[in-house]
Amino acid sequence: MTRVCVLGGSSPFTVALVDAIEGSKALSHRLGEWVLVLQGRNVQNVDAVAHYARHRLGAFGTSVISTTDLDAALADAEIVVVQTRFGGLEARADDELFASELGCIADETLGPCGLLSAFRQIRPVDDLAIRMKAICPGAFVVNMINPLSLTTAMMLRRGLAAVGICELPLATLQAFARALRIDPTELCWSYEGLNHRGFIPIARTRDGEDLLQRVLRLAPDSATQKYRDDILRLGAISTKYFALFDGGASHNKGRAVALISLRDAIAKDLIADPTQCPAQIAKRDMPWYAQAVVPLVAARVGAQGYDATINVAVDGPLVHERRVRVLGDRIDILESEPVNGPFRDWLAAFEHHERLSLAALADPTPYTIGAALEADRITPSDKVQTAAARIFRTWRDAASNPPTVRGQQ
Repeated sequence: MTRVCVLGGSSPFTVALVDAIEGSKALSHRLGEWVLVLQGRNVQNVDAVAHYARHRLGAFGTSVISTTDLDAALADAEIVVVQTRFGGLEARADDELFASELGCIADETLGPCGLLSAFRQIRPVDDLAIRMKAICPGAFVVNMINPLSLTTAMMLRRGLAAVGICELPLATLQAFARALRIDPTELCWSYEGLNHRGFIPIARTRDGEDLLQRVLRLAPDSATQKYRDDILRLGAISTKYFALFDGGASHNKGRAVALISLRDAIAKDLIADPTQCPAQIAKRDMPWYAQAVVPLVAARVGAQGYDATINVAVDGPLVHERRVRVLGDRIDILESEPVNGPFRDWLAAFEHHERLSLAALADPTPYTIGAALEADRITPSDKVQTAAARIFRTWRDAASNPPTVRGQQ
């Protein structure tokens, strides 16, 4: 039997993961060998999600267990999907408010919001990593905790076989292919990035046509203009997060408050009838389950190979986003020909920021935190000192009264 553990399984959004598992053709002949363990802190929610999973996966012969006991959930786990949200969406809302008050984009993985989140979670993430290493040392860990690169680095530091998973590069390629009316599965492409910030410098048809050059040859139109602009100034196609750095993104106050309301509404409907998918789940698009998490898990159990974009350590403690081929225990980095262009200056800046963020987490002081904020290209220079002081206080208070991994959603 293959024991697959989902931490943070009491989130009602987990029904989308269940649906993605059910819809996976690659897994359909393997699910009879699965024990799916859903772990979370909310008893009523995790039981309702488990009931839903049994209803959807029972025909495949999948055994489903729900528990609030972390150690019991991890026991004998071969694959652990970590979607734990320490502090819940309520803590994310506080982080987003902090960034908004600074006049920054409120994003849970980047900028002052992302760095505050990392410092708020450093102790419980480290505690969780230690416990996973002790209880299921051979497990393959699929990390989904943002900020993804930093939390993945924390897990790798404890010796876990952990990867961070991100569907954004594939989604970026798919959108590009739609603009050109091409099947994305027929394309050969490359990607380089760090923590959702990355670029596609190569996208070719199977017969070798360079699609970036095709865009430049075409007459500009609304479907391809964004890509044309990217190619001309960067020499590559950027993910949506690049708009945070070039002024193309509008100021926002974050999504957590709206997600809290949606979460609670979905939970209410799911508890009332755990055999039905709550209609309101459609209000949140969650492509990461069907396009990234489930295909990666399917590849890990040997159901079929998968070309994934994952967060892996390729340069000491620094975690990069790289395209890889996964099948069973093998993870092979998909190397591509080197491409030069202005996008490389941005990659160098992102790498510098990641190194400073790791240094700040290793040695938290207002100075090290401020250095990371100055390098993120999101925090206004006149707000760096204020932001660094707030983040340092958050870390200091958490260090004095550390939360435990039992405070999970």
